Amino acid sequence: MPISPELQAKIDALEDEDLRARILRVLTGPGKKRASDEEIYETALAGYAMAKEQQARLRKWRDDEVVFLRNISRKKPEDYSEFLRQQKEFNQIESELAWRVRRLMREWMPDLNSDDRSELFSEFRRYVRSRLA
Repeated sequence: MPISPELQAKIDALEDEDLRARILRVLTGPGKKRASDEEIYETALAGYAMAKEQQARLRKWRDDEVVFLRNISRKKPEDYSEFLRQQKEFNQIESELAWRVRRLMREWMPDLNSDDRSELFSEFRRYVRSRLA
């Protein structure tokens, strides 16, 4: 079933190209729809707005904050070297080591919420990857 011209105009007016493509994929895909095209569009838009809002709430990390984990090399040298090894060899960190690193984050910045700690952990992994490259 073709998309109505009104809805197509709304989709075309969206600035985010990926969001437009996702909505069009759902609307024109082969699966059976259990909602109207307009409801699908509104749901996708609401989910996108919620994700953008959550991303905006996350703390913006400065390089000097991310680099703090280099201090692990002084405080917990075995954890630091193991973190580097796992990141380099496997591109992932085993859960036990990840929890130890997160515990150090909590000691370093006790007021961080879990979302910010997760983001800082991701930033640290990006930092490590850039140094290993």
